[in-house]
Amino acid sequence: MIRRQVEIILALPRLILSGRTNSGYCHVCRRKTMFLKTGDWLRDQYLCLFCHSIPRQRALLRVLETEYPRWRDLRIHESSPCGPASEMIRQQCQGYLGSQYFPDVPSGSRRNHVRCENLEKMSFVDSEFDLVITQDVFEHVLRPDRAFSEICRTLKPGGAHLFTVPLYKGRKTITRAIAVAEGIKFIHEPVYHSNPVDDAGSLVATDWGDDIIDFIASVSGMVSTVFSGKDTRFGIDGEFLEVIISRKATIPLEGSV
Repeated sequence: MIRRQVEIILALPRLILSGRTNSGYCHVCRRKTMFLKTGDWLRDQYLCLFCHSIPRQRALLRVLETEYPRWRDLRIHESSPCGPASEMIRQQCQGYLGSQYFPDVPSGSRRNHVRCENLEKMSFVDSEFDLVITQDVFEHVLRPDRAFSEICRTLKPGGAHLFTVPLYKGRKTITRAIAVAEGIKFIHEPVYHSNPVDDAGSLVATDWGDDIIDFIASVSGMVSTVFSGKDTRFGIDGEFLEVIISRKATIPLEGSV
C-alpha cells in the first residue's frame, strides 16, 4: 500500500498535466478528493487520491447510501470482503460480519480468525441479515442457483442482496465452467481473476448477461433492480459499473424461499 501511495504521488504532476484527473466526492472515504486515471482500463485504473478505491467500489457505496441511508444500524454479511469499500463498511457498521471461502474449511469454522462460509451452503440461520453484500464474487460461483437461494434464505423478510458483478450488456449469460462429480468441467477456456486469499486466483465460472435478473428470480424469488450510469463527479466511470439489488419479499410468497 505504501509503495502504491508513493507511485501515485510521483505520478500526480504528470497526470494533472495530461488532463487525466478531476476533482469530486468519493463515497468510500467520504470526502472531497481528486480522481486519477492511471491507465486506460478505468475499472481498475481510475483511483481516488486518498483511499485508492476504484469505480465499482464507489458505485456500490453510492447505491448503499442512497437506498439504505441507515445501513450502519443494520445486520450485514459480506462474502469475500476486499478493498477500501469493505473496510469502510466494516469500520462503520457494528452489525457487520465478513467471511471468506476456503474450500477445505467447513462453513462456520475459522482459519486464522477468519470465518469461512460457502455461499452455496452457509451455516447461518434463516433470516439472520438485513443486507448481504458481494463485490465481484458471483462470476466465480460454480453453483450460482444455490448461492442466490442461500442468500435469500439468510435474509430477513424485506432484506436485500447488494452486489457488483461484471455484466455483459446486450448478451445472454455464458456458463464457462460447472461443478461435476469429478471436480470442475470446463465449457470454455479457463479464465482466472486475482484472489486475495488464494495466490492461484479465482476461476471465472460465469459471464453474466442481461438475463441475470430472470435467473435470480427463478432460483430465489428475489426481485432485482440494476443501477448503472457514469458520473465523474463521484469517480464513477469505466467498465462494468453496474450495482444490483435483489430484494426478498416482505411477506414470503407461497412456495418461495
